[in-house]
This record gives sequence, structure tokens and C-alpha cells, in this order.
Amino acid sequence: MSGKIIELSPRPEPIGHFIRIGGNGHRQLETLQGSGKLRLDRVVADVASFKAQTDLLGSLRNSGTEITLDTRIAELSEVGSYVQSAQWLSCVERSRPLIPADFGANNSDRIVAEIAEFAIKNTVDVVLAPSHFVADARSPWWPIDIKLCQDLRRALDEMGGGHVRIDYSLITTYRTLREPEQRRAFIGAMKDLPYTNLWLRISGFGADATGIAVRRSISAIADLHSLRRPIVADHVGGLVALALVAFGATGAIAHGVGEKERFAGQRWLSPKPKRGGGQVGRVYVRALDRYFKIDDAQLLMELGSARRLLACADRECCPLGVEDTFKNPKGHFLTQRISQLADLSKVQESRRVDRFLNHHLAQADRIARQAARLNPNDPSLARALRENTVRIDRMRAILEDLQQTIGHDYSRSRVPRRQDQSRGEDGMARR
Repeated sequence: MSGKIIELSPRPEPIGHFIRIGGNGHRQLETLQGSGKLRLDRVVADVASFKAQTDLLGSLRNSGTEITLDTRIAELSEVGSYVQSAQWLSCVERSRPLIPADFGANNSDRIVAEIAEFAIKNTVDVVLAPSHFVADARSPWWPIDIKLCQDLRRALDEMGGGHVRIDYSLITTYRTLREPEQRRAFIGAMKDLPYTNLWLRISGFGADATGIAVRRSISAIADLHSLRRPIVADHVGGLVALALVAFGATGAIAHGVGEKERFAGQRWLSPKPKRGGGQVGRVYVRALDRYFKIDDAQLLMELGSARRLLACADRECCPLGVEDTFKNPKGHFLTQRISQLADLSKVQESRRVDRFLNHHLAQADRIARQAARLNPNDPSLARALRENTVRIDRMRAILEDLQQTIGHDYSRSRVPRRQDQSRGEDGMARR
């Protein structure tokens, strides 16, 4: 009896997805989590907000969510991002941002000891090593950050926290990332550090990046694959984030709930301007890959065929369509982002670029062209629709050319392994 042998392809590994909980909106996330409408695989929690989020984090932990701790040392060290109420370290001056001298002598040991103690006490799975915004490898923060990563590993091990993983967060600029000399300097310093995954937070880059910026970033990040650590694109969202993981530049993305999808580090370097009022409510329109103020989105949806073209068609997300979108914009955003990544994750890594270009990007391009013809009476809204069409059209042309240029023989970042998965498989894969 003869039989036909069928070779089955291995199941593709899902793209990594980290949600930054942030200081606001955790009550809504708690409601979504408790109602079973939201399944978060990995979250990033800030030290300063940890106590207020105890119930949510406990629920997430019980459901198997991996929790990463962000010490916010970077934000506490710059005049434009420093918030005194968020200063949680007891061994440093609280009335001003941290300075390099605060990490001198034995104070560095006290700082990492506080971080290690907090991580162990609060049962986190991963700690982002304390790091700073480094304009380049000559920054005075750079050698301090290298030592902090080493010292934190030692402190965790000595306190019984050997099970707590360390990830490293490289916070730099788009311009620096593109300089080969700077990349070599970063790689040389980071190659032997005791961390598992590399997080990239790039100033001047994010969800609104141009097609050429995305292409250049994919090329630059490829050099970092030589570190043989999985890479996480931090503070990135939308089609830009999908492009990074589809092309294999990174194995995961991280962002907030409708926020933290772009990083502007230059704002950290000057004192915060005084602002009045709170943040204006926004809603994510997946079909156009952009956010709109609630008032603008409502105006947009009243135009001609706009609802048919732009409203959420996912009945598990928004059963009543656009009404549910406006009622729960954060839940809508998370559901749609998870859906986008799930769609890419279901295909083999070698086919993800095709899936991204021919489905996600092509569909956004088609809908953007149709939306530009809606002709709203509001000039600013009409201009936004036209500019969005140009942005997506150019991105599609540039990334299709990139696919033709690089072919299929290029390195891919591996997906970050969860703490509960087997170890020893980190690194870079080649198709």
C-alpha cells in the first residue's frame, strides 16, 4: 500500500505585541479585561502608576499576561519630561531631573537595588534596564546605561530575582540610527550585555512616518540583527509598525492605548510648556490608518458614503457600527490593532511582506483615494484626507520597490520569547 507524504509547514510564530498601559485609561482596560472582551498577551507598566493599577495588573497576571516594568528613568532624567510626582526613587534628589552625577560612586548600586527590589516585590516578569535618551554613542549617559544594565542583573540575582528577565531599551534619534558609525558603536557596547530583547525607541519616527523613513529604518535596523536578540519597535503604531514586522526589521511592536505611537525626544530637552485643559478625545479609523478628533470623525461619518467606506465593519468589535466606535474608542482601537497583527501572524514569515503590501497597504491606499473625494465642508478635514492619500500612496510605492530590491534573502528579527516559553532560542533567523 502506498501513500502520499504530505509535508506540513510549521505554524508561524505570532508577532509580538506589547501594550503600554500608561497612567490614564486603565479603568477602561480593567472593564474590558473583566468582561472577557480583551485578551492582552503582554503589557508594560510604569513604576509611578503601578499602585493605581494594582487591580488591573492582578487580573492580567492571573490571566497569564506577561508584565514588563518600565522604571521611567529616561523620562526622569530630562527637563522636558520630568514630573516630580513620578519620581519614585528614594536615594536621589526629588526636586529636579536626574543628572549623570546621581549615578556616580555607590549611588548606582542603590538605584539598581531599588529597581530590583520593586520588580521582585511586585512579581513582574521583565524589567526594562534603566536607560536614557542618547543623542549618539558619545552621550555621557551611554557608559552609565551600559553599567546600569550589568549592575541590575547582578542585583536581581543577589536578591533572588534570577527569574526576572532584563530587556534593554535603546532610546536615540532617527538621524543617529541611520549613521553606520553610530550603529557600530551601539552594537559593540551592547553585544555582551545581560539582556534578552532589544527595544528601539526612535525620536522623530512613529505612526506618521513617511514611506522613505520606513524604508531607511528597515535597512538601518537590519544591522542590529547581528546582536542576535529579538527586537521590539517601541512607540510605533499603524501601517508603519506593520511594515516593520512584515519586513522582519523587528519581531514585535509596543505602543499605548491609542497613544505612544510616535516618540519626539527633542521635546524632552526643553522645559515643558504650560498647557490648559486635557487631551482631546480621538478615534482611530483603521480604514485610513489615522486618528481623528471625535468631532471631526463624527462630521466625517455624516458625509455621503463615508459610513459604508470608513465605519468599523467588525461586528465583534463594534456591533452597532460607528456608534460603538465613538462609545468605546479605546476598546475599538485595541481590537483593531490586535486584529491587524493576528492577520499578519497567520501567514508564514516568508509571505508576510506580500500580505502586508497586497492586503493592508493596498486596501488603505484604495480607501484613502475614495475618502479624498468625500469633500467635507471643513477645509482642515478636507486637507487631512488629501494629505493622507498622498502619504499612503507614496508609502505603497516605496515599500513595493523595497520588496523588489531586497528579494527574499534577508535577515529577520526573531519574535521575543515569553518568559514562560523555553529559553535559548533568541536570535536572528534567515529566510
